[in-house]
Amino acid sequence: MSATTQRLHQIYQTLFTQHGEQHWWPGDTPFEIMVGAVLAQSTAWSNVERAIGNLAAKGKLDPHAILHARHYHFAAWIKPSGYFNVKAKRLKNLCRWYI
Repeated sequence: MSATTQRLHQIYQTLFTQHGEQHWWPGDTPFEIMVGAVLAQSTAWSNVERAIGNLAAKGKLDPHAILHARHYHFAAWIKPSGYFNVKAKRLKNLCRWYI
């Protein structure tokens, strides 16, 4: 671990000890937070919420379900987030890594 990485880790630990968990990013699970982070690129959060809502309503807010979804359907569900074809590919790659 580099000196810079160690120093950043120290700073993080100090801040976490002083202030605790911040809960600043909405999401019920770590996976949902990761999906939200990808969908949030170049769009308003309200559009991300709509896209995540679409996935949840279809029962597809799950890495296995996303990987097995047809591109056409998956892209349509996340369309409110903009750049949906690119984000669909990126989310599938994230799911491959995550699994």
